[in-house]
Amino acid sequence: IIFSDALGISMLTITQDYKRTPGATEPTLIGPFMLENAPRFEMGTDISAGAQGTPMFAQGRVLDSQGRPVANAEIDVWHSDDRGLYDVQEDLATKGPWARAKLFTGADGRYSFWSVLPVDYPVPQDGTAVTMLRATTGRTWRPAHLHFRILAQGQRPLVTHIFDRQGQYLDSDAVFGVRPSLIGDFVHHAAGTAPDGRKLDQAYCTLDYDFVMMPG
Repeated sequence: IIFSDALGISMLTITQDYKRTPGATEPTLIGPFMLENAPRFEMGTDISAGAQGTPMFAQGRVLDSQGRPVANAEIDVWHSDDRGLYDVQEDLATKGPWARAKLFTGADGRYSFWSVLPVDYPVPQDGTAVTMLRATTGRTWRPAHLHFRILAQGQRPLVTHIFDRQGQYLDSDAVFGVRPSLIGDFVHHAAGTAPDGRKLDQAYCTLDYDFVMMPG
């Protein structure tokens, strides 16, 4: 997977295969850390499960190509902690999953969850792929992002990222995954009352982003 991603083959295939109308959310690569059967959470709850990082509240809508809410959409989300690590890079069998969840939209198509802010991170440094990268593009970092996979009846499956506009490597993503439309504003706030009414005694950030799916 890393070789395919780092050589640009993954993004080339996705770009050629996923035809979309203007305004539909762009897809990007799935990466090596997707897991089936992620733990299910209710909307608005904290999926971090002990992951380290700045508290983050993400929310938005899942819409169809006509701008109508998509009900009962299955959303998989997963991301790194503030060390740049994913749960699968530690002892997943013992510690269990963290910063990973499966959510389902209601009739209004809305989603929301708490977690922690992802950060920029390097691709795994212990294999031949990183040797290839250093000898070719020289790109070994990924900009901070959230992964999403969205499935819904009558809609084409969508796999994408949302990148942090403040990420340092937006113009040099090791796997060519960044698209301008996928760059979001992770807004930083002082301690206080969050959009969902939660009161925090530390700084936190918020993200608002809507997804637009294509007909299946």
